[in-house]
Amino acid sequence: MKICVMRLRLCPAVLALPVVLATGCGEGAQGRTCPDGTGKDLSGRAVAGVELWQKTLRCVNLEGSALTGSVSEANLSRGNLFGAQLAEVSLESVDLRDADLRRARLASATLGEVDLRGADLGTAVLDESLLTNVSFEGAKLRGATLRSVTLTNVDFGDADLSDADLAGATLSDTTLRGARLDGADLSHTSWDNVVCPDGTKSVGTRSCAGHLVPAS
Repeated sequence: MKICVMRLRLCPAVLALPVVLATGCGEGAQGRTCPDGTGKDLSGRAVAGVELWQKTLRCVNLEGSALTGSVSEANLSRGNLFGAQLAEVSLESVDLRDADLRRARLASATLGEVDLRGADLGTAVLDESLLTNVSFEGAKLRGATLRSVTLTNVDFGDADLSDADLAGATLSDTTLRGARLDGADLSHTSWDNVVCPDGTKSVGTRSCAGHLVPAS
């Protein structure tokens, strides 16, 4: 309790200091940036996909930005896309490893050959998106919304999908091996050759019912 009181007293004072110091207030309200502060700052602005085409922009800051169009062959690993608007965008061969996409909106987006290993997509929205050859291995999707999403050859190995909404999703040739699905909504979900969390193969259209807990 003493620590919390001290923070409350300090935050108003911090407002008079440089913004870089003020980020300590309201923990969780901002995205994660690279510790060394490197990375191009494109935060809070409209960004045309062509600006990122075939670019190496590790640690890029796109927090709160609105991305439009399509992006191809870009390296945005460890980028900050917290709260970014990416509805209806097309991402092809994009590296988003370890990126922060919490609260990002990718509704009706198209993702192909996208690497999201280790990324954080907590409470992100991917409703009605089309994902092909995408890796979420070890990613965090706690509370993410993936309603009516189409997943083809997608890897959720060891991913955290706790409380995720996958209602009406279509899973084909996809792996959930080791994935956590505690509290996830899988109602009206379609299954086609899916590897279940416990490693069992869901042959044909058989669901993963009874095999949703990772093998110990």
